[in-house]
Amino acid sequence: MAGFRSAWKKVDAVVFTAVKYACVVILAALVAVVFSIFFGRYVLSRSPIWGEPFSLLCLVWMSLLGSALVVRRNEHLRVTMFDEKLGEKGVLATEILSTLCIVAFSVFMIYYGGKLTQKGARNNMAGLNVPYSVMYISVPVTGVLNLFALIGEWLERGEKK
Repeated sequence: MAGFRSAWKKVDAVVFTAVKYACVVILAALVAVVFSIFFGRYVLSRSPIWGEPFSLLCLVWMSLLGSALVVRRNEHLRVTMFDEKLGEKGVLATEILSTLCIVAFSVFMIYYGGKLTQKGARNNMAGLNVPYSVMYISVPVTGVLNLFALIGEWLERGEKK
């Protein structure tokens, strides 16, 4: 098991570091494009036709990839006001329930996101002339990343005990 944990830590570090930097690059692109839309619209009286669909594409990817980072760091929204009353076993039960919900939603994202991606390949985004599947593939990718994140999180919990 120690060999698996060691290998998983390396994979986990590479994958989620890449996701973090991808989010940084996407955010920079989003800021640049939105500024060019603003500048074009209000200064030049002509904004680029590709700007709004590209900003939507960036926003979708950044939001979904960012959500996987949140799951990996276990920083998603949670209600903790009952933790003291539930005790250690109750908190563990709620954490297991939370994990099962994330797993179920991730499987949903992978399955139906894959179907959506296939359907999106038939239509192009106006202004960009790329298939909608470029945007929709972010859904199953995030589902897979969520599952990776949960494995890493629970392996870390096992080390702490």
